[in-house]
Amino acid sequence: MAPIRSSDWIIRPRDRAAEEELSRQLGLHPILSAVLLGRGLGEPSHAERFLSPSLDDLHDPFLLPDMEQAVDRLLRALREKEPILVHGDYDADGITATTLLVRFLSKLGADVHYYLPHRFHDCYGLSQRAVRQSADVAGLIIATDCGVRDHEAVACACDQGQDVIIVDHHEPGEALPARALVINPKRQDAVYPDRELAAVGLAFKLASAICERLDLPQKSLQRAFLDLVAIGTITDICPLVGENRAMTAVGLQLLPYTRKVGLQILMELCEIGECVTAQDIGYRIGPRLNAVGRMADPTDALELLLTEDENEARRIALHLDSLNSQRRTEQDTIFRQALKMVEDEVDLDHDRVIVLAKQGWHRGVVGIVASKVLEQIGLPTLLMAVEGTTARGSARSIGAFDVSEALNCCSDLLDRHGGHSMAAGFESKADRVAELRERLNEIGRDVLDEDDLRPTVLVDAEVTLAEVDTDLVRQLERLQPCGAENPDPLFVTRDVTVMQARTVGAGGTHLKLAVESGGRQAECIGFGLGNQLEDAHAGSHIDLCFVPDVDHYTGVERLQLRVTELRRAY
Repeated sequence: MAPIRSSDWIIRPRDRAAEEELSRQLGLHPILSAVLLGRGLGEPSHAERFLSPSLDDLHDPFLLPDMEQAVDRLLRALREKEPILVHGDYDADGITATTLLVRFLSKLGADVHYYLPHRFHDCYGLSQRAVRQSADVAGLIIATDCGVRDHEAVACACDQGQDVIIVDHHEPGEALPARALVINPKRQDAVYPDRELAAVGLAFKLASAICERLDLPQKSLQRAFLDLVAIGTITDICPLVGENRAMTAVGLQLLPYTRKVGLQILMELCEIGECVTAQDIGYRIGPRLNAVGRMADPTDALELLLTEDENEARRIALHLDSLNSQRRTEQDTIFRQALKMVEDEVDLDHDRVIVLAKQGWHRGVVGIVASKVLEQIGLPTLLMAVEGTTARGSARSIGAFDVSEALNCCSDLLDRHGGHSMAAGFESKADRVAELRERLNEIGRDVLDEDDLRPTVLVDAEVTLAEVDTDLVRQLERLQPCGAENPDPLFVTRDVTVMQARTVGAGGTHLKLAVESGGRQAECIGFGLGNQLEDAHAGSHIDLCFVPDVDHYTGVERLQLRVTELRRAY
């Protein structure tokens, strides 16, 4: 079995005087103040704005590059009844962005068509094949969640008399596609204040700009579409700060009241109640939308979000649920095989990048498995599904290793690649995998040292059990929605005594503890920590890294510490 690397706990220092002052000014629990101070939100006005996200803080959509021209072109298409094709992508961000634009433009009376690429039949992004097929369908193409690097496809569209608007959040190449309008805040010439919007967020901005030009109410637009923005933004793991935080927070509040029949059915299937959280999206709704793009035709997910027919919605939702189950089975199988390959083939004392390829792996799942291998081993990981003479892969990385740039340095070995510093997709000839592995490891040995490879966990504060109570948990909820760049608040408490310890769940997977310190007791649950029972037996002294929570399982509100890591106290 491949080893699990232990983490260093990097604990932010506490400033008690500053905590007290911020708590006094805003009426906050001191520990919440400690979290805010540690995250650079010590200025009371900044802290209050963060804790109370508002749509009033959204930026002017016309600050985005090419937005003026894109709105002009779309309004011309509306006036002239010109058919429009919305070309999306096969993941949840691309699906929700396409849904938003199709629904919005249809409401304005546009003749809208849509197309999502099939992972197994089409190449990634905007393809020349899809463009050629659209020649007689639409005079205007909107490419969302794709297009910014698809020069040939854009040129093909323009050559056959079509105009192209690109609404994409991926990193552009050295040059933008010629003759296209490119709405992307990551352009070198962009002045937009928030670079990290998802594609669905940019689609919303385009709709907002059109509403502004037509003097249509923004609040109606927000009520209609921020549910989709929340789903796409969270599922694409975009930072939940800035505009993303404001739009997602409101979108989560709107989801229980959505009028989209498909979403209603999907939430019912996922057993999501009246309070929808980012975790509900990330672990229930998002995986089902993504599963269809990984395993089959993503158009099914799009049509789920577009249909007004309840029976049709239920049929598609059940199909997505079945595909998600298949995805989990494939994922577990490939993960076990990948760990065995690491154990047999990878020299963890010498290698700096894990590069694995295997015939029969499902190309729609290797990206998820790469993330899991990275999480367990701690090295940048590239996994490839070999199909005949072609290897198609996904890469996941750590902060110190820009995997996109590394792939750029291997471009002579690749047929195509794209992505960003932490994740990328690529394609190569199967007989070049060994050379690619060696090249990437040469780069890794030049770039990475031992400190870069030591896993770290950033802890918001060290606390005593006496400081943790249900009032704190309720106040910490103001940090929601939590996710990328705004993680769940994480704390460390030292030298607690284990009073009771047992494993729970199938095969003793999880760890259940009762601990005590300074006369204060607390119950703990450590998901996936059942193998650490020996370190946390009754009578032992341990340090805990945890997220405070409230357990409602028995119908009684009770404090519970959700333990992420533990170690023996010394």
